[in-house]
Amino acid sequence: MKKCLLIALMATSVFAAIAQSPTMVSTATNCTVFRNFNTSDESFSSPSIYSSAEDVSFYWNAGAGAEIENSGLAIRNASLISPAYVQNLPGQVTVGFRYSAPAGTLFRIRVISGISQPPLEVLATTANGPVYTALPDTSGNICLLLSDADLTIGREVRFEFTFKASLPGNILFDDLALTVAAGPLPVVFEGFVARKNSNGSIKLLWDVGTEINVQGYYVESSTNAVDFTTAGYVSASGKDIYSLDYTEKQLQTLFFRVKSVDFDGKFKYTPVIKVYAKEQANAPIQIYPVPATEQVTIQHSKSPEKATFTLISPDGKILQQKVAVTNTLQTQINISTLGSGLYIVRYDDGMGNIQIGKIIKN
Repeated sequence: MKKCLLIALMATSVFAAIAQSPTMVSTATNCTVFRNFNTSDESFSSPSIYSSAEDVSFYWNAGAGAEIENSGLAIRNASLISPAYVQNLPGQVTVGFRYSAPAGTLFRIRVISGISQPPLEVLATTANGPVYTALPDTSGNICLLLSDADLTIGREVRFEFTFKASLPGNILFDDLALTVAAGPLPVVFEGFVARKNSNGSIKLLWDVGTEINVQGYYVESSTNAVDFTTAGYVSASGKDIYSLDYTEKQLQTLFFRVKSVDFDGKFKYTPVIKVYAKEQANAPIQIYPVPATEQVTIQHSKSPEKATFTLISPDGKILQQKVAVTNTLQTQINISTLGSGLYIVRYDDGMGNIQIGKIIKN
């Protein structure tokens, strides 16, 4: 069975969660499999956009029909988040999954408001504050009933699963059970990045995985990540990648997000990204598109003379090395000859700063 390499990823999203009333958690017996992950990742993603910056990632493995974490190191947190579903029972939801994990692994389930828009609302949780629940064994099944008044019928919700472990090894997550309506939102955002053009403008690009009933996209900007105004609009046209140039002079750090609007009035937001007024020596790299087929573009701080990129296979082999062009802000890497799967990019600016990113090849 093919395993995937563990990566620590720095979250770039800007979110805050609103506290909610206590949730009643009890054991359930009616967990019917809702998603088995046999043919796709079912639009689940990781790290969760709602979690800490120290999360590590799950990766889907078609052979196992599951989400798998693989590492030779002790892990910290590993989070996985679902697409948006519709709550169809008043005040309760049954949640279950099959697992395999190192001894002593802890877990937490959170039910969160379905729209990726701050401030976020935690509607229900299995955790008592920071206290997680221990998995009863190294493998088995979890089946729980979460009861909370915030779980109202018709509400769009997401489910976040977080695991904590102090021992190395794989965490397998499979056979998800949920009592919800099986309808994710009509659009799936797969990536959102910004890059500075030579003329001082900012090009914003977003990847769309699926696009159903979408009328268009509003690009919104902010100086504080709270109060947003419309910076531009792009009509939906069935593309995989959309872009918009923000041409106003940038005098301070700016925050951007994209809002998709459907013909029936429903909307959804991307995570918020930050663009610094001046280039930061340690600004996080951004990679797009996700997934990619022919090549990827890596957005980075202005590259010093000895900056290099290293492409690494899931089993740790170096596949390709490339020297960045001095004083540039982006670098392209050809991946057309690679097989499908996950690859690691290591960026070394030659001045002691190293960053890690991931490439998903279709």
